[in-house]
Amino acid sequence: MAAKPKKNLPVAVIDIGSNAVRLVIYDGLFRCPLRTHTERLICGLGRSMMQTGCLDPEGVAQAMDALARFSGILEALKIKTVIPLATAALRDAQDGPKFIATVREKFNIDIQVISGMEEARLSALGVIAGFGAVSGVVGDFGGGSLELISVENNRILDQVTLPLGALRILALKSEQERHSYIQEHLAGVPLLQSAQKQNFYVLGGAWRSLGKAHMHMTDYTIPVLDHYTIRANPALEFTTLLSRQSPASLERMAGLSARRVKDIPVAALVMSYVLKYLKPQNIMFSGTGLREGAIFDRLPQSEQQRHPLLTACKDIGRRTNRLDNIDAFHDMALWLRPLFQDTKKEDIAVILECACLLSDLGWYEHEEHRAVNAYERIMRFPLYGLSHRVRALLALAVYVRYHGYLRRAPRSEKTQAELTAPAQSVLTKSEVDTAIRIGLAIRMAHLLTGSVLPLLKHAELRLTDKTLRLILSGKAVALSGHIIQDALEDLAKLYKCRPMITRAQ
Repeated sequence: MAAKPKKNLPVAVIDIGSNAVRLVIYDGLFRCPLRTHTERLICGLGRSMMQTGCLDPEGVAQAMDALARFSGILEALKIKTVIPLATAALRDAQDGPKFIATVREKFNIDIQVISGMEEARLSALGVIAGFGAVSGVVGDFGGGSLELISVENNRILDQVTLPLGALRILALKSEQERHSYIQEHLAGVPLLQSAQKQNFYVLGGAWRSLGKAHMHMTDYTIPVLDHYTIRANPALEFTTLLSRQSPASLERMAGLSARRVKDIPVAALVMSYVLKYLKPQNIMFSGTGLREGAIFDRLPQSEQQRHPLLTACKDIGRRTNRLDNIDAFHDMALWLRPLFQDTKKEDIAVILECACLLSDLGWYEHEEHRAVNAYERIMRFPLYGLSHRVRALLALAVYVRYHGYLRRAPRSEKTQAELTAPAQSVLTKSEVDTAIRIGLAIRMAHLLTGSVLPLLKHAELRLTDKTLRLILSGKAVALSGHIIQDALEDLAKLYKCRPMITRAQ
């Protein structure tokens, strides 16, 4: 086990799988680490194992070339903490120990071959890291194995590793052999009976590609796979359809690369069988997995328990705000909270604070482009713990914060409706209204203080059925003006009440 890295120092994970060899570099040992560099080479180390019991010779040569490059990158970046993990191929191959010894001798990389159960545990931790609250079944489909893990309130209840990886099934030539092989290994697995009718969190390269194919074929509007969700019946129909397609057909219809489509029919076939056994409520695609689980596993419990989305937004807010005072954005959220007491959504406090933390995102850009750029960045940000609904809410709120709701867009730009259609398409009208309220409220707070947010402690908002009152005192008394009156009026219109600005005596 690699030693724990010091904070603020980059951490690298090398992941040697049956199909691909990967290098991912993160910005540090954090609750929500950001990937600063990632690359993957599909080597097929386990391609011939079903026939020979050994690693594929061509795959070994390609993997050695990849590891030589990875070693050079790590040396150039002076990264001291490296977590080199290997899964099914090196775990099962007769010549796995020889490969490991060669890598140690050539590159001074001491590969840790993890068991199937440990692989399952780390994959589940990766999903917990990305989603925050997890109850259901985690499925990690790789080149050599399938891991299934039952989780309840972030606690692992049961786990199993099965020899159902893509390369193993591709080695079986007939369709009948493949169906029989899959059924043989899934039949009688207790977890598939005890964990039915829950959410199914899926990961692994080929299964993630299924999610991307579904997004492509349904013209889904949010271009982020993480947290993408499909209901069970449509997912079963979709995987059954893809399992029957040829690679050429898949390349045309699913928008996938020629190199990836060869795995898709068997990946879809395995998922379709798992869905039939599990009968899940939803299939939820995870952008985090084994590698992030290895990072998460090294954190103290106090860090693991932090809210993933708040932590991620705070990290980005700390990098992008002008004040060098991230606590001021938390205080702004508390200051605005009286405007959202009537909102019944349980997560409104988190959404409001995250919008505040992201509200200074575009300060260094040209003012005519801040709204659009901030909206599009949030729609694509690699944030932890972020459902597509909340992503859309945050993107709309920050767009309104910069654009000034109800102001007509210049003719040269897309209309507001066209630009924000992807976000609005996943929200109800009530949720869109909530996003607009949050954006206008944040906009008013920034305008009132000139973005010197600590001045908010000299002001107060009071909302009744009839009035929205801004009370100014102390250093804030002189901050009133037409621009503040207009901003308060825009907000009051949404509450169907009268705006008032008063000065405390």
